[in-house]
Amino acid sequence: MDTIRWKPAPNAPPPITDGPGDRPTMPSSTTYRLALLLPFQTDQVSAQDAAVPTRSLPALQFYAGATLAFQRLSESGLNLEVEVLDIRSNDSAFYQLLNHPRLQKAHVIIGPMRASQVSVLAERSRQTRQIVVSPESPTMGLARQNPDFIQINPSLRAHGAAIVQHILARHRPENVCIVARRREAERIPLFQPTQGARFTEILTPDEGHFFDKIDFEPCFRPGQPAVFILPTWGNQDFVMAFFRKINASRKGRPVIVYGLPQWRQFENIELEYFADLNVHLSSATYFDFADPAVRAFQQAFFDAYGTAPDEEAFNGYDVVLLVGKGLQQFGLNFPQRLSTEPPFKGLRTTYRFSRVPTAEPVSNERALAPYDYLENTYVHILRFQNYRFEPAW
Repeated sequence: MDTIRWKPAPNAPPPITDGPGDRPTMPSSTTYRLALLLPFQTDQVSAQDAAVPTRSLPALQFYAGATLAFQRLSESGLNLEVEVLDIRSNDSAFYQLLNHPRLQKAHVIIGPMRASQVSVLAERSRQTRQIVVSPESPTMGLARQNPDFIQINPSLRAHGAAIVQHILARHRPENVCIVARRREAERIPLFQPTQGARFTEILTPDEGHFFDKIDFEPCFRPGQPAVFILPTWGNQDFVMAFFRKINASRKGRPVIVYGLPQWRQFENIELEYFADLNVHLSSATYFDFADPAVRAFQQAFFDAYGTAPDEEAFNGYDVVLLVGKGLQQFGLNFPQRLSTEPPFKGLRTTYRFSRVPTAEPVSNERALAPYDYLENTYVHILRFQNYRFEPAW
């Protein structure tokens, strides 16, 4: 769809390598080739359309933010050639794109967005040894034995670990209950401590009157708050039914509720419950709009495009800047260094990468790495206060 080239910077520092087992050191004059795979969905646009289709806006925002990051990296001396390719609106177009010669030459591929497509590209890149950066999908297990696969969005496993860590630093395990519908029971292990005492588990019916036969009285202990975890994201009726039930059961006693980021999109939740029940949510992102760097990006984005950036624009900027700085410091070996380097502070969030352990044993002859892939596991815990969600320190 688009090709972006920047002039090679004079006296650019060479990439740093890690040892003889890494990819060969590339000279400073080398231009790294990146490919952006984004669903612009140009096949859904006709010549008569005057407006940009709504479904294309996330890709356009991501691309616009990424472009500002590319400009900054060019100014810092990084030599880049970027191919921007449209995935369009169907999987067949994506599979055809896999054979695109420019994609095959790319050192680093950023995208696509859909989990099924990411999984296909991750498997292919095991053979080509291309670096794949998944900027959007939080799905677990998209790659296997692929040390060059980087997942930007924390998975449910990371959200569960962050919630557990936050709770155990403040409360005793015997004061914590996990409440879930039976169909969500497979998620519960992700919200249990990996060591020591376990949290109490309470299962409810999948539909109908969830809490008619549930007695929460054993969850309350004298002089201590009752802590509840609800590992559900899409069922607003279930969450509201829990709020009503626990508000009636607590009889003035302190309660703390932990939930997932999708709750912020619920339309009919009464905000009084968020405040009265001390609701905490995990979140992959947190924007500090008082941060001078965030304000500067907003201004630069508006100056360039005449509109305000949304979350996808911040995501595009952060992801490209993270990749570019990795290339500057470590060359094409930067994925292997991510888990040992200090966290990267972006505008959208902080990025702290961990190696996801291999799910199944693999023989030494076939193993590319002793782990499956790299995942950003930095998750914010936000608390509802001052009529908004703020960091829960």
